[in-house]
Amino acid sequence: MKNNEANTFVFIASIIIGVLISMNISFTRTTDRVFLSAKQYQDSYNYKNKLYSDIVGLMQQYKKYNSKLLKYKSNEESEEQVTDGIIEELNENNILLGKVPLQGQGIKISLNDASVSDIENSIGFEKKLRLVHDMDIMQVINDLKNSGAEAISINGQRVIDKTEIYCSGAFLRINGIKMMAPFTIYAIGNKEVLYNYMLANENYLKSLITRKLSVDIEQLDNLNIPAYTGEQKKEFLSSKNE
Repeated sequence: MKNNEANTFVFIASIIIGVLISMNISFTRTTDRVFLSAKQYQDSYNYKNKLYSDIVGLMQQYKKYNSKLLKYKSNEESEEQVTDGIIEELNENNILLGKVPLQGQGIKISLNDASVSDIENSIGFEKKLRLVHDMDIMQVINDLKNSGAEAISINGQRVIDKTEIYCSGAFLRINGIKMMAPFTIYAIGNKEVLYNYMLANENYLKSLITRKLSVDIEQLDNLNIPAYTGEQKKEFLSSKNE
């Protein structure tokens, strides 16, 4: 009898210990979940795609430059071919720096303040929402870059990495030039991709339409974007080898 009682006690104790262990495991193995809004998810998705694109681009550049280096070391390239290669690289760099005019398919975006009646019928902060501001232009430019635009201009001013866009009284200053609405933005790239991306519900252009601003977007088979004509200063930059 004593053995049976002991076995029963051990059996019950084992069950209790097992339940306690399982409860402890279920309590400690909690995972934090982060819920994203549609806009946050889209931004994260676009950022991930941009990183993938950057990685692929860097890998292609590495292969290209490594192949050239091997040819130079093995003397396979003649002096004329080397010169042609340098000129080609200079042209590519000038395109990326915005130093040459470009043409190609893309989209045209026209932005203007709301109608006079909409502005007059608005009061306080609501009236400000009926006007185009510097942040509006910057957000649209950022969306264009995310959508794959290869070159952008605003009212004939080429947008480069150093382009500034900010309020200057009743004007916007872009590349040092004062401008007033309306604003015409050209973007070279896959016209269908650019068009669909910019009109997606989660992107900024939709909010401008909601604010009753005048917004028009169209696809073009061929558009022209001028070169950057401003001065590119280099006061504090220097090569590590200098």
